[in-house]
Amino acid sequence: MKRNRLSTYIVGFDRTIFLSYLALCLAGLVVMVDITSVQSSMAYFYRHLVFLGISATAAIFILYFFDLPKLRFTNTWLVYLAIVMLVWVLVKGSTIKGATRQIDFGLFSFQPSFFARIALVFFYANVLDKKQQLLRDTKNILHFPRSFPELTLLTAIVFALILVEKHLSAIIIGGMTLLGMLFYAGIRKRILLIILGLGLVSGLLIITKGDSFRMQRMKTYKKYSLFFPERDLSDSGDADYQVRESLTALTSGGFLGTGMARGRAKHYYLPEARTDYVFTIIGEETGYLGAMLVFLLHSTLFFASLKMANNQTDNYLKFLAAGMAMNIYCNVLVNTGVAMSILPPTGNTLPFISYGGSALLMDSIAVGVILNISAQRRVL
Repeated sequence: MKRNRLSTYIVGFDRTIFLSYLALCLAGLVVMVDITSVQSSMAYFYRHLVFLGISATAAIFILYFFDLPKLRFTNTWLVYLAIVMLVWVLVKGSTIKGATRQIDFGLFSFQPSFFARIALVFFYANVLDKKQQLLRDTKNILHFPRSFPELTLLTAIVFALILVEKHLSAIIIGGMTLLGMLFYAGIRKRILLIILGLGLVSGLLIITKGDSFRMQRMKTYKKYSLFFPERDLSDSGDADYQVRESLTALTSGGFLGTGMARGRAKHYYLPEARTDYVFTIIGEETGYLGAMLVFLLHSTLFFASLKMANNQTDNYLKFLAAGMAMNIYCNVLVNTGVAMSILPPTGNTLPFISYGGSALLMDSIAVGVILNISAQRRVL
């Protein structure tokens, strides 16, 4: 049925997805109050509240007023816009802690890399819908760039610009999302494994031949990760501080935690407590039980979205919903993996929980798109 918002209206949407999103946003508010109440001031909480209000409004607006099939023509242009913004941030962006990632607008700042990830999902869904059979028929990795020249070129440009910004975690999450969407669309497993291998080799080269701080992070990871049983902690120093404090806080939390407002890490022992390591604060104060509950909410949102996507008859909407869900969930896996030292240290937020306007807005837009696709409509 052709969907036209002038002749149809929404009578329902996936409640599981909506309630998971709502619960995560409320949990984020509670955690932000807990952290900011013992740090400099409550200003970060009030700003987070404003960010959440804007982000939730954007999600609801997309749910009720966007006709996604009619907007397909904008998908490639969104990527072009992302490229312009990524170039702009390199020319006019603000440099914080050695990384140039955001554009400062005075009252607020914006990180284009978050927008780029969302733009790529729209673009991938469009390409995979149009060329799904070609994707399934591709048997040689050398034929992939010729079969998908625009996808290959635009992805390479976006990832290269983000790499110059020193935002490797955005590339990792974007790459994981792309691999997930290719798998979902039916690419041959052998081709997928080759692309994965090329990605891992590229990542290894970036770490070993790029900026020295990345190699230092890998050394820290080898010291504290359970995947390296013969680790030497005798020379632990300032470079290991963040990872060491994160693991200490998680361990001290135990099964039930120290109790809300009773944690130690947020008292400036753990840098980036309200952003990159917010999962550590949850684990310390609410224990394994609370941390798993938050992870379960993220997982519920993901699998409910994937189930809904599977029920779509329009392949474009199917790939779009699945891609948006993967983009959020891959972010969750990376953030929680870093907090527990399952993955090497890298900076990224926990969706709907961490402080950060750009991430919260883009993740909420992704949820708005998913809810829009899930909506049941009735003809007037």
